[in-house]
Amino acid sequence: MAHAQNQFENFHSEILLGYDESSVLRDRRETLLNDLKNNISKDAPKYDTFNQGSYALYTGITPIAGDPDMDIGVIFECAPEDYPDPLTLKKYVRDALTRHNRTVKIRRPCVTVTYFKDGEATHHIDLAVYSVNGNGQTQLARCRETDAKEDRVWEPSEARELTSKITDQFKDNDRKQFRRVVRALKRWRDNKIGHKNVPSIGLTVAAYHWFTPTYDSVDGKHIDLIAMRNLINQMLARWGFSRLTVKLPVAPDCDLFERMTDTQMKDFKERLETLRNALNEAESQPDTHEACKILQKQFGDDFPVPEKASTTKKTSSGVSVSGRSA
Repeated sequence: MAHAQNQFENFHSEILLGYDESSVLRDRRETLLNDLKNNISKDAPKYDTFNQGSYALYTGITPIAGDPDMDIGVIFECAPEDYPDPLTLKKYVRDALTRHNRTVKIRRPCVTVTYFKDGEATHHIDLAVYSVNGNGQTQLARCRETDAKEDRVWEPSEARELTSKITDQFKDNDRKQFRRVVRALKRWRDNKIGHKNVPSIGLTVAAYHWFTPTYDSVDGKHIDLIAMRNLINQMLARWGFSRLTVKLPVAPDCDLFERMTDTQMKDFKERLETLRNALNEAESQPDTHEACKILQKQFGDDFPVPEKASTTKKTSSGVSVSGRSA
């Protein structure tokens, strides 16, 4: 059986994009935070910042197309009732960051700063604006400038708690395998699904719920192919009549796939089944070269295919799954 573990790990190294790997995003982040500190209105309350999203979770990937992004939380030391119109705080952030070399736009979930080169967007940074209610729960400012006042709302959103939950779900090498599998799934999604309604956070939280670390019981090395196949089988087993529901484990406890149409959900399921079948077919190959040719069709050209002469035949070995370590 071919598990192609070396190729999965090389693939992961090729596609990963993290805070440590992107000096450009890292420098832009520091510049933005300095601008925010130096230019924010004196009328604005004090605030703190934190990383959120894929950078905080270490599950970011280089995009196939489009510009890479980073998510930052800006949490103001105030209560929602202090600013019944949350747009006020978002304007403070927007105005402090506006410069000639970037565009700054208030979008409904965040303030987006986009950088351009030769007329093309090179990367963007999203800043989500928060307050804290009397129960200590963070509230997200959800509004645009064009929204009517009644549509400018504070919505429960526990981004820091989500990062902690997902990060603490696994430890050490199990956590590394979790991140490799999530990144591979996200690149597969970018390769195979032609719409944007399968959100990265949905795949990450699905793995949070149903991923189980998997390794060779003989040599103790993790086997990403089988871990991914098992995760996909768990997702498929939980499909309802026509949909998969993946609930956020923190407020606002929403279904992360709720925006998908039934047609998109059907396509998503069929493509997951195709991926699962490809993983099975690859594992059954006696030759790693042939296995990787099958896998490359699913994950794209960044998945390496070794020269036939350099591949080895792998005999069947025991597979073990580990318990979750919190």
